[in-house]
Amino acid sequence: MEITEIFSSLLTLISTPWVWLILIASVMYAAGNYIDELLLSKYEQEVGTMVIISTLFGAVVVAVFYGLSLYYGISIIVDQPIIVQALAIGVLEALWVIPYLYATERSGAIVAGPLFQAVPVFALVMEATMGVIPPPLQLLGAFIIVAGGILVSIEREEDEDGEVTHKIDWVTIGMMTISAIIVALIYVLFRDAAVATNFIAVGFWVGLGTLITGATIYAVWKPYRQDFNTFCKEANYKAVTVQFFNEILDAGGVYMTNLATTLGPSVMVVTAFNATQPLAVGITGFVLSGFGLASVSSGGMDKRGWFLLAAGIILIAVGIVVLALSGNYET
Repeated sequence: MEITEIFSSLLTLISTPWVWLILIASVMYAAGNYIDELLLSKYEQEVGTMVIISTLFGAVVVAVFYGLSLYYGISIIVDQPIIVQALAIGVLEALWVIPYLYATERSGAIVAGPLFQAVPVFALVMEATMGVIPPPLQLLGAFIIVAGGILVSIEREEDEDGEVTHKIDWVTIGMMTISAIIVALIYVLFRDAAVATNFIAVGFWVGLGTLITGATIYAVWKPYRQDFNTFCKEANYKAVTVQFFNEILDAGGVYMTNLATTLGPSVMVVTAFNATQPLAVGITGFVLSGFGLASVSSGGMDKRGWFLLAAGIILIAVGIVVLALSGNYET
């Protein structure tokens, strides 16, 4: 394929609505990654508090989709199997946040955020189990993404003698792998339900499922309940404002991605265009570091650390492009 043909293909792609949806969602995710780290570090919020607030935000999602159903005259009452599937997606929406927040707390947004780019890899595997056999070029793209994710996760560590080494944080990779698998499953199931019925009805029941899951976690998991109650008693209104804004970004990004996967040719191809997320996370971290406002993860990096991070992000982006160019974009 000639360079002119590649550029022509990319120009055709960016003219489609679902591409713009996923690109905007990626930037929102990148901003959310840093706000999550800000809440965990500067405002010293506990993971349990953030999980409960995130899931209870499902009430806002329910209200928005119910309002949309009234405005467009679309019924939210669909077939029972679809409702059950959407509620299950809502449960998954609550669960993926937990390992992600612990990974962010452990390694920071600049490491955890880019690892979400493993989502199209898992979407590729899920589609393969549904009878779609990936061609060699897509497998190559998946391999490049995994290699980039490993480089991004290499962290700076100083031993007792002051020697600086770089190691792969397999715990962070493991937690983000769990999150990425759950997120990929969410996108695949949401697309399946939305194509079978309609986007608004599925969004309503997913939001309700998330809300019910949040209420259940609060009721049965004492540590998270205690964290949330303590947060409410202290009434840090600045943290509440930041958290509310963060939830708007997160919910907006999630449902824009879901709409993009519904409109696009496949979950793998659509989520492949999340390449802007690791780039946005890396650029944001670099800018913050230059102004002396670096996050927890970027503040301790030396030149070698920044080189490994840059190399990892470039590999992830290249892998995503390889995946995207090997797909079929006809909608």
